[in-house]
Amino acid sequence: MVERSPRERTVRSAALLFRERGVGATGMREVVAHAGAPRGSLQHYFPGGKDELVAEAMTWMAERAARPLRASLDVEPPPAPAEVVRGVVDRFREVLTITDFRGGCPIVAGVADAAWESDVVADAARDAFVHWLDPLAHALRRGGVPAGRAERLALMVVSAVEGALVVSRARRDETALDAVQEELDLLLEAL
Repeated sequence: MVERSPRERTVRSAALLFRERGVGATGMREVVAHAGAPRGSLQHYFPGGKDELVAEAMTWMAERAARPLRASLDVEPPPAPAEVVRGVVDRFREVLTITDFRGGCPIVAGVADAAWESDVVADAARDAFVHWLDPLAHALRRGGVPAGRAERLALMVVSAVEGALVVSRARRDETALDAVQEELDLLLEAL
């Protein structure tokens, strides 16, 4: 088991709580309690308050989303684009299973609840999606998708999967993720 610092535990807890409850419905005291961090650690580690914590949680989640994509960049031969995309969809399926359909994406939660009121959160959301989209596009290019199309396809994949995640949570089933996966498979087969 990895030993995390109080700051790391707080960021992780914030991301996990934001993905289930949203930013607006998650209090800072709840985050500290969930993290098992000292109460005064919020002011110490996040002098910018909740906006800074939301931004850090988005960055943390983007890193987690990008990690398997970056790992696929070292695999030889390169994974097929359909395999890369299936991995993205499967990670969302895992979130839904682990959280009994309560878990979404803290990046989306930050955009929905806080980005319009905070430049810090808006900038973090933009950067988080770039951090996630860049290795996805790179993995698609390595798998044979032409460069210009790989960037558009990466954006479409993330947009479709994020939307399917919202619908899946609302319906409490994976039908939307199934549909997105099937259509993306067809698209990628045609490339």
